Amino acid sequence: MPHGFKQFLETYEEELGMTITCSREEEPLGTAGPLALAKNVLLKSTASAPPQPFFMLNSDVICDYPFKGLLDLHMSRGAEATLMVTRVEDPSKYGVVILDDAGAVSRFVEKPKTFVGDTINGGIYILSPSVLERVELRPMSIEKVLIISQV
Repeated sequence: MPHGFKQFLETYEEELGMTITCSREEEPLGTAGPLALAKNVLLKSTASAPPQPFFMLNSDVICDYPFKGLLDLHMSRGAEATLMVTRVEDPSKYGVVILDDAGAVSRFVEKPKTFVGDTINGGIYILSPSVLERVELRPMSIEKVLIISQV
């Protein structure tokens, strides 16, 4: 990890009062494969605290978002995964998320050629540790891992 980036993370760790752990893929592993690199950290527990839900952000997401509110929503629903979505005018450049009437994901459509909806994957997830049971150290799509869990 470049020294400047490590210093940047250490500054935020201190400011936020948390530990930030980074890993580096030697080969591209998709959106789910890298979670396998972090399993030992994400599944860490103590006698008084079992493994907790965790955030996963795509590396191209830059935002100032109320993460506590998203975590509260995730916890109140008892969900295995919570995905932040957003609406856009031209969804053809993004992964479109098709939701059912209850707001659950029914399917993902990657960069659709014809209009299927304008709600896209915002690249911010809260995942429960159970998701890691289906993640392997190989190129994998988190969307496919999550959709499989809903069938």
